[in-house]
Amino acid sequence: MNQTPPTPWDPEREVTVAWRLAALVLITLLVVKPLGSLPWLGPIAFTFAAGLQLYLPIWRMDTLRLDYPFLGLHTERLREDIRLVGLCCLITFVPFALGHHFFMTHARDWVVQWGFPEWASFLPHHQLAPRLPVGWTAWGEGISWFVIMALTHLFGVALPEETFYRGYLQPRLEERWPPKTRILGVALGRAAVLCAALFALGHFLGEWNPLRLGPFLPGLLFAWLRNATGSIVGAIGFHALCNIFGELLFQLYQPV
Repeated sequence: MNQTPPTPWDPEREVTVAWRLAALVLITLLVVKPLGSLPWLGPIAFTFAAGLQLYLPIWRMDTLRLDYPFLGLHTERLREDIRLVGLCCLITFVPFALGHHFFMTHARDWVVQWGFPEWASFLPHHQLAPRLPVGWTAWGEGISWFVIMALTHLFGVALPEETFYRGYLQPRLEERWPPKTRILGVALGRAAVLCAALFALGHFLGEWNPLRLGPFLPGLLFAWLRNATGSIVGAIGFHALCNIFGELLFQLYQPV
């Protein structure tokens, strides 16, 4: 049986392909984000967008007749990935929790006092008011919510986003702009910054809230994790843990 020959590896051409796929992902997010509030169409649209970010890198890998290490999907340095994810959590979670508290409770008032009331509509006005479930039914519902939320962030958010941005896109851009700066022993450069910017833009498009550009900074840390081990396992894990931690923090606050 005749088999299609593998596509010859051409780094310059692959950079062009990567740009086109990035444009396709961003356009898709621009279209599906406004559908998010619709009862049944919204979840379908978001599932499609997540699936596209996972499918495109794997499709490109198959087209080139390459294997999963091409996308950084391997566990060759799993222990190092776990160690680095643990260190990142220890270093970032406490400052993030403090920043989140002041953001939820004081940011709107500060912005108004500084003379930018038009920005207030983008900011929350909440108070710290944690509530524990009451009764076995409520505890069961809370545990069910947590499990579904955690699995959604791991497999529906972190896995597809990291596979596309850090697994496929970042290495292709690094072929055009090789990293020349070392941060804590890990090479990073223009490609990592540009990839993080596209990652943040994907969150902003369709929502038009300037705060949604915030993932740019975590995107740089995900890029560092990717280049530290050559695997995206650490980036996927830390990305998911950040989202889960953020969701749990958000539940501790109630509107004033």
